Amino acid sequence: MSNNEWRSIYQSRQTSVTQAISNIQSHQKVFLAPFCNEPQTLVEELVRQKDRLRDVNLYNLIIGSPCLYAAPECHQHFNIKTFLGSFQLKSAYQHQSCDYLPVNFSEIPCWIEEEQIDVALIQVSSPNDEGYCNLGLSVDVVQTLIKNVKTVIAQVNNELPWTNGQTSVHVSKIHHFVISNRPLLTIASGKPSELEMTIGNYVAELIPDYATVQVGLGKIADSVILSLKTKKGLGIHSGSITDSVVELIEQGVITNERKEINQYKTVCTTLTGTDLLYNYVHQNQDIALYPSDYTHNAALISQISNFCSVNSALEVDIFGQINAEQVGSYPVAGVGGQMDFIHGARLSKGGKAIIALPSTAKKGTESRIKINIPYVTSLKSEIDYIVTEYGIASLFGKSLKERAKALIAVAHPDFRKDLYNDFKKRYL
Repeated sequence: MSNNEWRSIYQSRQTSVTQAISNIQSHQKVFLAPFCNEPQTLVEELVRQKDRLRDVNLYNLIIGSPCLYAAPECHQHFNIKTFLGSFQLKSAYQHQSCDYLPVNFSEIPCWIEEEQIDVALIQVSSPNDEGYCNLGLSVDVVQTLIKNVKTVIAQVNNELPWTNGQTSVHVSKIHHFVISNRPLLTIASGKPSELEMTIGNYVAELIPDYATVQVGLGKIADSVILSLKTKKGLGIHSGSITDSVVELIEQGVITNERKEINQYKTVCTTLTGTDLLYNYVHQNQDIALYPSDYTHNAALISQISNFCSVNSALEVDIFGQINAEQVGSYPVAGVGGQMDFIHGARLSKGGKAIIALPSTAKKGTESRIKINIPYVTSLKSEIDYIVTEYGIASLFGKSLKERAKALIAVAHPDFRKDLYNDFKKRYL
């Protein structure tokens, strides 16, 4: 396509945000670009036009999003279908205008291909000289959306970094452009507590030099990253990267030198950080973003030796079953990529599947290690290690009695006696 042709397409498809969102009708299925790439100008206008809409199904992955569409005044207009639960959706759950889709992140692109989504709301940069826009912060499922939905509406935001990998989208693939330059959504890394750093240090003991690491989000994840400063030649192949990863790259800890695939590249599908991270990745050839059916593909991960998957949990039973999704009556997280990375780690030569969590919840009044848990995200047979601030429970190849003994040993001391007595009554 010639320069004049793509420029003509781009100019002719530019419109106001009001006109662009007017293409959305009641009863349609609308997918919002995930995480910090959720296009806020488009979302704000969708909420403003809510009174003309009924039963619009909104699909999202919401880490980083302010969830404007989950406000009480939106309940009768939008049915939220989320792949990741959140406390921000509590009101919508209570009003029965929100439901949870437990789909592994690697499989969401396949789900999109079958679901017949009507509209995708995405965020891109201005086009380059060849007519390609850039997805900036997040690839995840957006490339699949662009190929499969009926209408693609893009917020053009020049605040986005220009990132590498599978991040390019030609202007001809987008139906409506809304120009709106504004600050990006950010997620600041909180400073881990002493307890969290203790957990991070224990996890670091399990990760050898030159391993490739996947770490989730949150303070436990940040504590793990910060605890890896003394390692050599680490690689990153993860769902997301945060500000803390930048420090390890600049210190020469993360080099990606031993990765069998994407050697010398830090690989992820989304960026969840602040301007520090966004500025660092801009036109940085050493950072590569790929779709989630690539980054979370267990068969592909299995090709990477010494792949260490580090994820968290809400609670664990004494045999190693993991609940990472729900406490109480509604989900507060989701399956996400946990099982994808666990499976990849188990297939990797020298790989390890690690779950890290504090030993207690509710200000120390409740043990996170329990006799039973009501919801299971990951099976006991899939987990190699459980880590708390009291140490490492090695589970692979252990009997049920041995697992219970190991997990009770890393529970908070205040709960160990009761856990042992309950275990003895129920199982011995």
